[in-house]
Amino acid sequence: MKIIYFIIPLVILVSAWALAGQLKDDIPQKEIKDYNYVIGTQTVGSKYKFTEESMLVETARQIKDMGSNLLKFSMHPRYCTENYGLPENKDITSLTKLAQLEPSVKEVLNMDFKYYHIWVYGFSQYLPEPPGKKNDTTQIKFIGGYEDCYADALYDELYELTTYMLKEFNNSGKVFYLGNWEGDWHLRWDYDRTKPADPATLEGIKKWFKIRQKAIDDAKRDTEYENVEIYHYMEVNLIQRAIDLGDKVLTNSVLQEVNPDYVSYSTYDVTNPPKTETELNASLKKALDYIESYLPEKEGLPEGKRVWIGEYGNPFISHGEEKQDERAKWVIKAGLEWESPFILFWEMYNNEIKKETGEQVGYWMINDEGKKQKIWYTHNQFYKESQRFIEKYYRKHNEAPSLTAFKEAALNFKSLK
Repeated sequence: MKIIYFIIPLVILVSAWALAGQLKDDIPQKEIKDYNYVIGTQTVGSKYKFTEESMLVETARQIKDMGSNLLKFSMHPRYCTENYGLPENKDITSLTKLAQLEPSVKEVLNMDFKYYHIWVYGFSQYLPEPPGKKNDTTQIKFIGGYEDCYADALYDELYELTTYMLKEFNNSGKVFYLGNWEGDWHLRWDYDRTKPADPATLEGIKKWFKIRQKAIDDAKRDTEYENVEIYHYMEVNLIQRAIDLGDKVLTNSVLQEVNPDYVSYSTYDVTNPPKTETELNASLKKALDYIESYLPEKEGLPEGKRVWIGEYGNPFISHGEEKQDERAKWVIKAGLEWESPFILFWEMYNNEIKKETGEQVGYWMINDEGKKQKIWYTHNQFYKESQRFIEKYYRKHNEAPSLTAFKEAALNFKSLK
């Protein structure tokens, strides 16, 4: 009888272990890996690196190693100068050729990232000027009005890029968001926010955004693909003056007519002035609500909000490591409460140096000595907590959590305390 009593519990214990292993195996690890964790970062114009790899590849690896499944970077004719310092290739004359022929760009596009946010600026916008016009290749061509020759060339270039990416990454599960850097500075190209918007430039930029959306839409319509998505987004950055003074900005003058798939908000005008979390929380949500109020409904897009936080950050030089991390948590929590689809910190390596002193300004997660900052550890821990939550949720519900369910859990993560 003693032998029987011993064998029965042993059988039960072995069966329990087997069942636990089976349950773990039944959890779709890809769903956990590909879940949108909302928070992330980006890489453009870094002022240092530590390996023999290109700046773009090195920083992309750092973002991946931190635990993120999202990469934000730039595809631009300046790929070989201040953006990434990559070797110039005279055969690269379009965005598609940049994706195909530049080894670092090709490598990061093929890395194991689920989500890509990419600033796309056409090589075709640097065509010779029409007769009688000044040849100034430093300015985007919609300033003062947008010539049809540039609009047509941009359409062709973005149509070609979208078609290429749909075919190249067909059935990859990747999601690409193609957009622009702070668009209100394109509208006020001299960076003087106090000046009124130039009417001709306002019409030019409106045409520019419409062309970008149409080129992407048409390429998607004309191409067979599955399990890969490409969307167009507009990034805006001047909201506070529109709210306080009624100034003409992209949001209240262009957004409604273009109706892009998504809107990114570079939030410095409402996230850097506040001195308290309560004040920042209110000002950021008010700005996000303002943008959303000008965005018409649109069919054919995933459920959820269409405005996100594309940039925020506080430089180390004026805040220090502790305050930089604390203020980042303020933004993350406000963004999660508002259910922003993405909240992206600027950035992995610092991109700004003070001209007067040569000091690193410190928009970083890893500093110029290779030291990981507190904000890096906040993100790293957040990703680990997210994965544990999603796995636990899946065990209980046999499905991934909604953004609302994820948000409610994430606001209580230790990483945000």
